[in-house]
Amino acid sequence: MKISRKSPARFSLVQEAAGIHVGISASLSLAGQHAAQVLQERYSHWLARGRFQAWGHYKREHFTIAVGGGNTVKAQYQAWLQDYASSIDWLDHIRFFFLEDTTGEPGWLSAEQSLVMDFIVPLARKLCKQRGKRQLARHLNLGRKSDEDDIIDAIIARLINPINLAPATRALEGGNRRRALQLARREAQRYGECISNKLGASMSFHCIVSGIGKDGTLGAFAPYTKELSVREPGAMVLAQESGSLRVALNRGVLVNAENISLIVSGSQKLKVLGRFEMEETADFEQTVMETPLRMLRESREVAEKVYIFADEQALHFDETVFEYSERGQLVQNKAETRPGAEDNGIHILLLHGFMGLFSFANLLIRLPSAWTVSAMHRGSRAKFLPEAEIFPHYALALRKAILRNWRKGRPVPIAGHSIAGVISDHLLLSLLDDYEADIKPYAQLGRENQQLVDALRASGVIHLATWSPCDGPNTGANVKSLLSHFRHRTELDYGGLDKTYTQNSQGQLQPAYAEELADSVSSMARLDRFLKRRLSRPLINGMTVGLRMLLNNQTVQQRMLNAEMPYVMRLVGGRLLKTASLYGMAKEVNAALHDPVTYQNRHLRALDILLEYDIPFLSIIHEDDFLVSAGRHQEEHRYLLRARLRKESVSREADLRVPARLVLLRRESETLPVDPLNPHLLVMSTSPEGNSMARQITAAMTRFVNENVARAIQGKAVKPLPSVSLWQRQQKRTKRRKVA
Repeated sequence: MKISRKSPARFSLVQEAAGIHVGISASLSLAGQHAAQVLQERYSHWLARGRFQAWGHYKREHFTIAVGGGNTVKAQYQAWLQDYASSIDWLDHIRFFFLEDTTGEPGWLSAEQSLVMDFIVPLARKLCKQRGKRQLARHLNLGRKSDEDDIIDAIIARLINPINLAPATRALEGGNRRRALQLARREAQRYGECISNKLGASMSFHCIVSGIGKDGTLGAFAPYTKELSVREPGAMVLAQESGSLRVALNRGVLVNAENISLIVSGSQKLKVLGRFEMEETADFEQTVMETPLRMLRESREVAEKVYIFADEQALHFDETVFEYSERGQLVQNKAETRPGAEDNGIHILLLHGFMGLFSFANLLIRLPSAWTVSAMHRGSRAKFLPEAEIFPHYALALRKAILRNWRKGRPVPIAGHSIAGVISDHLLLSLLDDYEADIKPYAQLGRENQQLVDALRASGVIHLATWSPCDGPNTGANVKSLLSHFRHRTELDYGGLDKTYTQNSQGQLQPAYAEELADSVSSMARLDRFLKRRLSRPLINGMTVGLRMLLNNQTVQQRMLNAEMPYVMRLVGGRLLKTASLYGMAKEVNAALHDPVTYQNRHLRALDILLEYDIPFLSIIHEDDFLVSAGRHQEEHRYLLRARLRKESVSREADLRVPARLVLLRRESETLPVDPLNPHLLVMSTSPEGNSMARQITAAMTRFVNENVARAIQGKAVKPLPSVSLWQRQQKRTKRRKVA
């Protein structure tokens, strides 16, 4: 990912790995201002230099804009009126065209009507006040007695190139559909010829301004519109299910524009934006049919012309509620969910760390579109539980969500980040009669426990930089390295302790620094005592309220949204801290650290449960993680790998039937950055490397889950899934290309 040049005012753009430019604003009006600012910059460039290289007289004399309909585009019209009514020569330089028009549809918001009523009419009135009616009438070659209405009509006639479907509409209203279709086709031909005569055969506008639909609709093109296959630029007639007819500029025109400006607002648009951003294993044309917006991924050259201006609301997801009974009480556990394209397909459950739910925003966007992806909330109930019950409570919620999906026949992989590794451990430990009990053979487990094991076997467990108590001493070593760097300019090293574990006589892992681990109990006792005081909760809640008040300030929001970092992280800054409970976070920290020796031993037992029940396991960690030991993850991987090789009687990791896999991420630069949170946050990294890391992570997760589910399908534990078959074919094609 690279950061594009900053805009001069409040806004900045981030260029994502796919090539698209993304700007996020706190509101739709600010997104419209951002879009208007970028258009004004392009106009200024055209006016100063660009028009002298343009094809044809018309594009040298006029800056051409094709606009779509919908409410979101109005935000840009308002910004044009407010900020650029005088700095852009609308009357002499700007000419408008339309992406589509219709003979009439229920709920249709005409692009032409919106442009005229929301922009041109108020612009004309504003110009009348600024220049005077007489001077403006003279400029438009009108008579001296022309009034405001005459001026408005003249400006409309000068600025817009309309699509005239009035004759076709009358024919439809008269019941003559054949004649209406004939007239609509004639108008489409006329409009296409008008544009090509002015702009050339490519029909390349200086700019296209449009919104997008929740399903990826772009312009007139909804999913599975058969005319999406037409690549030659032109205007065409699209018959609608309602019986109406549309004349629309086609795919060839959309991809040929010099700039495509998409204004995005409203809930649940992130799925579509994610589909645009993610790489797909499916055939490209198939993905365009499913999500027409993806036509703008036709090539890197096209994608780099795309600018997306979104408000914060556009980046919200659906909410799923998992219900279950705990001790006779109904418990609801919510999750932010991106629905998958495949009915009853893979449903991955994400568990966040201390930094909150939105550390998984990148995964919600970029994991395969066939999958349903749910980032699970913690809920508020745990804040009132004793420390020893908090993580078992979270694990129970996870267990219930897994079983609900598995009983419907859905593969349910789980992925935990940071402290969520403790939840994953407790999920595995729930298979025991108690924490100290022996690990029973599968055949001796109860029915529900067998179902849980079956579910985990079919999809696997993923740990993303997960934490365990042994990481406490390791972080202490990294703190010393950081302080030494500041005080003595020594070289930074986030490698932590040289060794986390030793092995006992039975070959099992045990902490190498047991005393240091035990010493951390006393330091955590102070937090425990504080949280048990009656004053603690109102005091911490007061801090939460103060923080949220600060974040409600629009200036603060916009600064956070426009920091030079991946756009998901900019989103996190606002949403995470406006929803997080500092008291709940403090209770979690205390619960995780108040008995580190016991918790560490339980973590090691969880590894043995993975081995006993043949549960696939993937661990992903960055080599320079400050808070979590990459060395510990590597030692645990070697332990699991040796045990799996021995259990399956094979000599190579590649030959394992059940994977025990480690992915070690490495920094792109030679110099280690002074940033304790980077790269622990991984998928919402505070550096531009975050985008690259997110892609490595999602690629590893996709491979891991698809391999496991394919094996479960082969063993008839799961019904065949088209997305898995498609992925397998893609892998075979890739392998053949490498061999060739």
